Amino acid sequence: MTRTAFLKLLSQKLYPVLKAEGFEGSGQTLRRIDGPMIHVFNVQGASGGKKCYLNLGAHLDFLPTEGGGSVAPGDVEESHCVFRDRLEPPPGHAADWAYGETKEEAEANAELIVREWAGPGRAFFARYGSYPQSFEQLVRETDPNQIHARNAMHLARIALHLGDRLRAQAFVDAGLARAPERATSLKADLAEVMKG
Repeated sequence: MTRTAFLKLLSQKLYPVLKAEGFEGSGQTLRRIDGPMIHVFNVQGASGGKKCYLNLGAHLDFLPTEGGGSVAPGDVEESHCVFRDRLEPPPGHAADWAYGETKEEAEANAELIVREWAGPGRAFFARYGSYPQSFEQLVRETDPNQIHARNAMHLARIALHLGDRLRAQAFVDAGLARAPERATSLKADLAEVMKG
């Protein structure tokens, strides 16, 4: 089965489910935009041409993209999102989403993707499902001292946008304390958060 044929199967079996839940688009990337929230579903071909990855991304339009740029909400790709994950096959299945050798295998894999979307896929987006509620909870429940300095920066920006300067400062302080010595641009970005 080719990648093009497998994408066609996904457009027949999975995309109607995604579109019923508010995602729009076609091809490899679908987006759901609701206020400042941007949700991205992306199919990425793997090297070798026999399988793919299913990428999930969540972003807020007031945050710089991952890497520090700025992109219009309708153009945000999964790689731009500050919150990312992959929809993985269930235990006991192959490590990646294979296109399948036959039409039957491809259809079975596409149907399995639809079933997995119902659990882990929806669960990922539910965590970032409403603004400001989901993000207030995320900021409140995250221990600044238990996350990577880059994530502390993202959460500091969100806390600041939500009006919680104390929590934002806690994320900045923890991020600066945890940032590696050589991460000079990350440290500079963290130091700028409270000025924004």
